[in-house]
Amino acid sequence: MYKRVFTKLLFLILFCLVLSGCLTSEFKQYFFKINADGSGSGIITFINIVSEEDEGENVSNTDFDELINSYINGTSFEDANQNFNVISKELIEENGMLNGQVEFTFDNFQEIGFYQYNSSEHAPIMFYLGSLSETLESTDGDYLGGYTDEDEGIPMIVWAPGTTEFTFKTVVKDEMSNAHTLLNHYNLWLEINK
Repeated sequence: MYKRVFTKLLFLILFCLVLSGCLTSEFKQYFFKINADGSGSGIITFINIVSEEDEGENVSNTDFDELINSYINGTSFEDANQNFNVISKELIEENGMLNGQVEFTFDNFQEIGFYQYNSSEHAPIMFYLGSLSETLESTDGDYLGGYTDEDEGIPMIVWAPGTTEFTFKTVVKDEMSNAHTLLNHYNLWLEINK
């Protein structure tokens, strides 16, 4: 049982590394909907996508090229998240920030980081955050861990039995002093690709 859970968490770690290198986002917003048969759909929103400096050097041009060619037009997200059937990927300007949104379906919620003991409809549904390199900011479930490193608890979100929609938001990067917005790059890219 624990080996199966560990394998699922390994997939989740890969999922979290979707924006690698110097690309990152300030927050991620997760939404999942689970059907009665265990399949479902989801949306991940990367809020305020930025480029971090590489040894003090602004590499935002290279990072924007990677964002477009590897993630939006390429298959880097799909390669890292093979249990997701990606429906759409898009970049969006919102509130003066560049956001990214990925919409997908999945065949079984237990293959994407959720867990329900013996798949019993009377057991709560859980999501383990301990494998994320992110900090929980908010959720519509009950967080069993602490919000800071000093707090004790299990880094897991639990929802009541029968819940079918799940949301949580995480902080990916809380220090933005060495980060450069990619919004200007995106607007220029839109102009060129009209």
